[in-house]
Amino acid sequence: MISTIASEEAYEDGHTLFHEDDIGDRLFIVVSGEVMILKKNKEGEEKHLATLKENDFLGELSLFDAETRTATARCSGRCTFLVIERNDMEQLAHEYPAIAFGFIKVLISRMRGMVLNRS
Repeated sequence: MISTIASEEAYEDGHTLFHEDDIGDRLFIVVSGEVMILKKNKEGEEKHLATLKENDFLGELSLFDAETRTATARCSGRCTFLVIERNDMEQLAHEYPAIAFGFIKVLISRMRGMVLNRS
């Protein structure tokens, strides 16, 4: 299903997929490589939050709520992605609610991890 609406894109080491505060309209699924998730601190310096690897996805928050990106995503080494546009994802979620539910489960897991790390 996803392969029918996704396009494949490849980027070199250091390529920034998106910056914090960019408008988001695409979801990225990591096919190969690693992606660093970075967030600016009060001094404007980037802090490493996470490293995403094969089969992880990113960009889902702004894809579903049409808000700005909450962090910057940068390739660490050569990376290949399946990329899904917002309109295609909305249609897929309507046709296959289990896919939307799967994203919700992952989001909850990530939120739980953030809360536990702050305790």
